[in-house]
Amino acid sequence: MLKETLKRIFGGGKAKPTNIVEYVDVGAPRRLVYDQFTRFQEFPSFMKKVQSVDQVADERLHWKAKIFWSARTWESTIVEQVPDRHITWRSKGPKGHVNGTVSFHELTPDLTRVLLNLEYHPKGLFERTGNLWRAQGRRVRLELKHFRRHVMTRSLLKADEIEGWRGEIRDSEVVRAPDEAPARERTSSVPAG
Repeated sequence: MLKETLKRIFGGGKAKPTNIVEYVDVGAPRRLVYDQFTRFQEFPSFMKKVQSVDQVADERLHWKAKIFWSARTWESTIVEQVPDRHITWRSKGPKGHVNGTVSFHELTPDLTRVLLNLEYHPKGLFERTGNLWRAQGRRVRLELKHFRRHVMTRSLLKADEIEGWRGEIRDSEVVRAPDEAPARERTSSVPAG
């Protein structure tokens, strides 16, 4: 058994994926939370380990993150995106990949649950060792807290300025561009009051 474990850690055989499920409740309307989440290029401004996010197409993103003293890059493709509901993606990278879904659930008009379900496929010694310690799950939990703080301290203050991507993606293809969204989706994210 020890031999099999060492073999898995040090590169022999195929590592089993790790499932990570985390959620955070954000004190803001679902539309605002979703819109802020779709502004991927802003992630480095509030997430500690994300260095850059380049959106090369509506459905494709290039990521760079700092892991201890080295950097990791990967590409993700959005498979499905439904405004105010969920975003599902697949990724690929030289040191492993993460597939996942983030969904947005209205608990009250001013309270939204963000549920993140990830399947992490580590590749390489460093990633597999970190996987043993569940480092990725702790990182995801921390980054979700950073997202919540960003929404509640910055996004709420300028809610009328936060415009997310309101299009729809199915099977990795844009099926409805943002300007084709129904009028109710193009209205302000915070009710007048």
